[in-house]
Amino acid sequence: MKVVRRPRDGAALVKAWLKERAAVDHPELRVVLELPSDWTLGSAPVLLVADDGGPLAWPVATQSTIRVTSWTSGRDRTYVHWALGLLLGSRVPDVAAILPGTGILDARDDKTRGDLASFTVRLRLRTV
Repeated sequence: MKVVRRPRDGAALVKAWLKERAAVDHPELRVVLELPSDWTLGSAPVLLVADDGGPLAWPVATQSTIRVTSWTSGRDRTYVHWALGLLLGSRVPDVAAILPGTGILDARDDKTRGDLASFTVRLRLRTV
């Protein structure tokens, strides 16, 4: 039987790890892979983890640019500062390395009117 290598889902790994930590540090924070369709101004803050892709060193590893964005009612960088510090200062299980990406960028979501704050980090992930 032929063994087929496959990449890991970096966004899912980061989301699960941040969600576990948020339960202790920021229990009001929802950590998700997709913005909830019912999010509106005044809702609990959301931290969205997305994978923007990256180069491959196939079949050994993949590299992903992970974008982390908070949705809040009013400019609040608390959650992205917390997440960025954790990601660059800790080990995430099943992630070979986490490298700096971009600094924090503010924006506003035209649809929800929520205030956004985003950053990226780069992951190196071994294939399985």
